[in-house]
Amino acid sequence: MKKYLIIALTISFLYSCNKSNETKEGHHHDTKTPLNEQTEAMLAIHDSIMPHMDKLMDLKKQLKDEVKVTDSLLALKSTEALKTRKEEVLKLTSQLDSTDKAMMNWMHEFKFDTLEKLDKTQAASYVADQKKKIESVRELMNKSLSDANQFIEKSKKK
Repeated sequence: MKKYLIIALTISFLYSCNKSNETKEGHHHDTKTPLNEQTEAMLAIHDSIMPHMDKLMDLKKQLKDEVKVTDSLLALKSTEALKTRKEEVLKLTSQLDSTDKAMMNWMHEFKFDTLEKLDKTQAASYVADQKKKIESVRELMNKSLSDANQFIEKSKKK
């Protein structure tokens, strides 16, 4: 939890430093330039996903508890239903882990200083590439949270 908050604050800080440097150095981009809009759109996607990281961690914990319960039941009586249940829980956990890794990788990979060093065409290409990657993370996030939530809700009803 704390590491995600620190990462989010770091990205926000770097973004604001980038903005103030542009202004100080006289390189302030017009807010209507496509690059700026693209960069802001990309960061908005990141910002929309970030709050879901807590939910992702919470679901991982719930699924870990489900594995313990299922293992206890399997120790008492091994059934195909329990084995299937455990496989499903492990698959969902793996899906959440992949989403977590994808988010961390994107945040580690995207660099404002790289963006600043590129010419306008290269920068636009870099932002477009990073935007595709964060969109992919958003899709992974939505799917993994939805799948895990459905499983947890279904388990509660039993």
